[in-house]
Amino acid sequence: MEHIRVTSKGSISKAIFLILILAAIFIAAVKLIDLDISKFFERLKNVSEVLKRMMAVDFSVVPDTLLNIVTSLALALLALGVAIILALILSFLIASNITPNRSLAIFIKGFFAIIRSVPSLVWGLMVIASLGFGNVSGFVTILIFAVSYLVKTFTGSIEETGGDVIEAMRSTGASWAKIVYHGLLPLCITAFVSWITICFESNVAESIGLGIIGVGGIGLLLTQAISSYDYAQTTTIVIMICLLMIVLELVMTRIKNRIKFGKQ
Repeated sequence: MEHIRVTSKGSISKAIFLILILAAIFIAAVKLIDLDISKFFERLKNVSEVLKRMMAVDFSVVPDTLLNIVTSLALALLALGVAIILALILSFLIASNITPNRSLAIFIKGFFAIIRSVPSLVWGLMVIASLGFGNVSGFVTILIFAVSYLVKTFTGSIEETGGDVIEAMRSTGASWAKIVYHGLLPLCITAFVSWITICFESNVAESIGLGIIGVGGIGLLLTQAISSYDYAQTTTIVIMICLLMIVLELVMTRIKNRIKFGKQ
C-alpha cells in the first residue's frame, strides 16, 4: 500500500527544533528576570485575604467618583476633537495615493511611528515635567496618543479605498483639494467614524491609566485609594470604572452599527 505524506519532508524535525528553541528562550527569560516561583506560591495565600477585604463598598466616595469620571470623559472628548482635526489634515497630506509631497509624507509617517513606539505613560511623565501636574498635562498626553493613532488609521483607510476615485477625478483635471473633499472624504467617512469611536474608548482608558502619574480624573482618585490601602473605596471606584467602560462599549458599538448598517 502506498503511503501518502501529509506533511512536508523534514517538517517534523523543524517543528521539534523550533519547540526546543522556544523552550530555551523561555528558560533564559525566567533566569534573566530572576523569577522566584517558590515565593510566588508562598505569597499566593495572601490573595484570599486581599479579596476578603475588597468585598466591601464605600458609597461615600460615589459623588467624587462621578465627578472625576466626568473629568476623565471631558479630557478624552476634548483631546479627541482636536485630534480629529489634526489627523484629517495630516492623513490626506501623507497618504501615499494622494500626498502632494512624498518626502514630507515619509517624514511625517516616521515622526508618528516614533511617537507610537513610546508608551503613553512615558509621554505623560515628559509632559508633566514640562507643564506640571493637572488636567492640562492629561489633555496634552492623550492628544499625543490620539493624533498618532488616528493618523495611522485614517491614512490606512485612505490608501485602501481611494485608488479608483483618485484616478477618475485626476483624469477630469480636479485639484488636490477637490479630490479630497468631493472624492475621498465621503468615501472614507464611515471608516473614519469607526476609528474615532475606538479612539474615544482608548482615550478614556488612557485618562484612567494616566492617574498613576498624577494626571487628574478618575485614575488619580483610584491611585489615591490604592495608596492609602482603602479597599472599600478601591472596590467602589473599580466597579464604577467597569460600569463606565461597559456603557461606553455598548454606546460606541451602537453608533458604529447605525453608521455601517443603517440600524435605528
